[in-house]
Amino acid sequence: MKRVGRNLSYANVMSSIAVFLVLGGATAFAAGKIGPHRLKANAVTTPKIKANAVTTRKIKKNAVTTAKIKDKAIRNEKLDDNAVTAAKIANGSVTGAKIDAATTPFGRIVQEARGSSTKGLPEAMVTVYPLQANAYTQPAGRDDTYIGQIEVVIPDSCTGARKVTAGLLVDSVDPAAPTEGEFIASRTLVDTGTEPLTARLSIGPAASFQPAKATAHSLYLAAVASCETGGGVTATSGGIDVIGTE
Repeated sequence: MKRVGRNLSYANVMSSIAVFLVLGGATAFAAGKIGPHRLKANAVTTPKIKANAVTTRKIKKNAVTTAKIKDKAIRNEKLDDNAVTAAKIANGSVTGAKIDAATTPFGRIVQEARGSSTKGLPEAMVTVYPLQANAYTQPAGRDDTYIGQIEVVIPDSCTGARKVTAGLLVDSVDPAAPTEGEFIASRTLVDTGTEPLTARLSIGPAASFQPAKATAHSLYLAAVASCETGGGVTATSGGIDVIGTE
C-alpha cells in the first residue's frame, strides 16, 4: 500500500476520474433515447423499419397528402374494408376520366327545359307551352330519353265532358302550328266533373337513339283542351328533362 501510495500523483488521480466519467457518460447516453436531432439525414431507411411498426396512431393528422401518395402504390389488398368512405373523397375528385365508362353505363339529366307562365288553351287547338332552355345538342353515340310534365287548370266554366291531351315534341316542323301527330309521347286527362280541377300530366318517356354525329334538338311541350260547354282551360307550369345515357 505504501508503494502504491508513493506512485500516486494528482495527475494520475484526475486522469482516472476523467476516464471513469467519459465511460459512464457514454454508457448513459447509449442507454437513453436518441432524439430526432441526433439522427443523420436519411439514416432511417425502409429496411430499418419493422413491419407493421408505423400504426395509424403514429401518423400525424393530415400528414399523408396527395403529393405523398405514389401512383399505383395503394393496392386493393392493402386497404382495410370500407376504409375509404364517401366522406374521405373530395367533392368533384372522381371525374368521368376516372370511371371505366365501357363497364359502367349511366344516365343523368343533361338538359332541363322549364316554364312557369300561364298559357290559355283555346278550344280544340294544339297550343305550345313556352319553355326556357329548350334547345340542346345530343352528342354522337349517346341515347337521350325525354320525360315531361304539364300542370293544367280546368275551371268550373268548362263543364260536361272535359278533356286535355298534352304531348312532347322534338324538332317540330312548325312549332307555331304543331299537330297531335307530331307528339312523340302524350298523356290524356278525361273528366266529367263540374268543380274546378288542377291536374299534373306526366308525359313520356320517349327516346332519341344514338346519332352518328352531334345533333341539335329543340324541345316543345304542347296541349289541347276541349269542353262540352264553356272553356277557359289554362296551363300554368311545365317542363321537360333530357336524360342522357352513355
